Amino acid sequence: MANLSKQAALALSSSVVAMPEAKHVELPEKVLQFGTGVLLRGLPDYLIDKANRQGIFNGRIVVVKSTDGGDATAFDRQDGLYTLSIRGVADGQTVEENVVCSAISRVLSAKSQWEQVLDVARNPELTVVISNTTEVGIQLVSESIKQSPPSRFPASCWPCSTPATRRSTALPTKVWSLCPPN
Repeated sequence: MANLSKQAALALSSSVVAMPEAKHVELPEKVLQFGTGVLLRGLPDYLIDKANRQGIFNGRIVVVKSTDGGDATAFDRQDGLYTLSIRGVADGQTVEENVVCSAISRVLSAKSQWEQVLDVARNPELTVVISNTTEVGIQLVSESIKQSPPSRFPASCWPCSTPATRRSTALPTKVWSLCPPN
């Protein structure tokens, strides 16, 4: 079985699956997201993808893998693309929709690619920081927020989450943060 990829997705046409257009996989990175979980991919990432398709947001997500378990190769193999199967009822009508989401541009490891994470945080086009770090990643440890990389969340999100910290580290100051600062 072939992997989903940008090349494959752009070459396919389907009445069963909503495929991304070429312009959607080339949008600039505007979101820094801490966490790779299903909840994030199914809610904010999907909504960003939907907003991109409507020409409302026009940005992609850099995801930071904040735990040690697993790796990002599954994301890399599929160029950050993934399929959502949406089932339910809306306004009394049955909804059955399949969407290839193209909101994720790349996945970085907090542990081994921290400088790249900070480079993304310094991007002047960055407008949103999202985190859904679970109890696995939230532990009280004695460390400096300047440790590189921080050993635990929330220190890993701190450089991106407060205007004062962003100003003192040349990070963008107009960022909507969904990331708790402490």
